[in-house]
Amino acid sequence: MNLKPLVLTLLPFSLLAHTQHGVHEHGFGQLNLAISGQQLALELFSPAADIVGFEHNPVTSEERATFADALQKAQDADALFTLPASAGCVLQQAQHIENNEHAEHGHNAHDEHEHEHEHHDEHAHKDIKLSYSWQCSQPDALNQLNAAGLFQQFPSFNRISLQGIAPDTQIAATLTPEQPQANW
Repeated sequence: MNLKPLVLTLLPFSLLAHTQHGVHEHGFGQLNLAISGQQLALELFSPAADIVGFEHNPVTSEERATFADALQKAQDADALFTLPASAGCVLQQAQHIENNEHAEHGHNAHDEHEHEHEHHDEHAHKDIKLSYSWQCSQPDALNQLNAAGLFQQFPSFNRISLQGIAPDTQIAATLTPEQPQANW
């Protein structure tokens, strides 16, 4: 089952606008969470540099291998996130959704597009979006998320902004390597 419509339906439009068109900042990721019924969905937005180590499209065979290996690590949701065992959550899907490129400060996307051939690599920042979904047999026990594995696998992150919606609450937290857990 594809949970993307679930996330887009549940998360506020202002949250989606901020995360999809937000500021590109190295070391910072945005994690969106939605719980509906027995489904848990997470979306992680990150500068490519924090996941793969560089922001341009992979060119050499070494860069392609680095990119593929990093995305494989990023899709290992069980290594990145810890959920309460009592919630009985089973990973259903983890995927790399898309790459976006944002213009560097001082250049807008239109200017960059017009000068793409001359300045594309100099001014573009690549972002990565990852999507994860779980089926949880006891969703009422789903009251926390620990992202310690995310900080361990990708040590260039210094903070992750977590925002989300659960059946009876809204969730907002800043996760750091020192404080990687959010409770709600």
